[in-house]
Amino acid sequence: MDQQTEKPAKCRPEKEKMDALARLSSKVAHDLNNVLGAIEGYATLAMGPLRAEDPLKQDLQEIRTAVAKAAGFNRQLLVFSGRQMLNRKPTSVNEIIGELLKKEAGSPAVNIKFEASLQPDLPGIIADQDYLSQAISALLANARAAMPEGGTVAVVSSLLRIEGKEAGSPKPEEAGTEFIKISIKDTGVGISAADLEHLFEPAYLTQGRKRGAGLGGLAMVYGVVKQHNGWVEAISAPGRGSEFLVFIPAANGKAA
Repeated sequence: MDQQTEKPAKCRPEKEKMDALARLSSKVAHDLNNVLGAIEGYATLAMGPLRAEDPLKQDLQEIRTAVAKAAGFNRQLLVFSGRQMLNRKPTSVNEIIGELLKKEAGSPAVNIKFEASLQPDLPGIIADQDYLSQAISALLANARAAMPEGGTVAVVSSLLRIEGKEAGSPKPEEAGTEFIKISIKDTGVGISAADLEHLFEPAYLTQGRKRGAGLGGLAMVYGVVKQHNGWVEAISAPGRGSEFLVFIPAANGKAA
């Protein structure tokens, strides 16, 4: 089938598979953290008695730099597994999106246009603002990476009512029926149906997808949204762009 005529496919991560991957990621991250801590500690001790001009000291500093980079990847595994501590408080989704789009407006991205349609007076959510901002930022970065020749990113927020099996909350009994929906849609290269099945798995951190570095961050997006008792979906086809949908339970009342 021609890429331009392939029907867009929809992906909602399969709960059982993702839960198993989360448990494995948590175990790997815990063990790796212990190893990295030991390497960092020994490298630091070895640097102590060395003179500043000693070339060995620079080599040891390179080891510490590599450890810090590996620790960053390890934190992504922890976020995916849902083991990070959250600082939850009343939060406005529109304010988070607004701040991120201000940063995008000042970025050097060539021929990429950002359009926003944010529903006014949205109820607030109870969320960790920093982590949620990182998740939305990763989706914006993913959209940029999908459009090397330029294009448009449309960001939409809205309130909707979802009941029963349509909701994908990990704990539906606590989520209620009102959700804030965030849509981030690009006009980029799109994603095949086969790739959509694995889109939010941490393995994509290291597979070097053509879509760009932002794709690896999708495992982090999944973990953050899940820990907020929400879920994420993707709709795409090769050559037809992609749309990522984030659903997070609305709080009672509005964010300050």
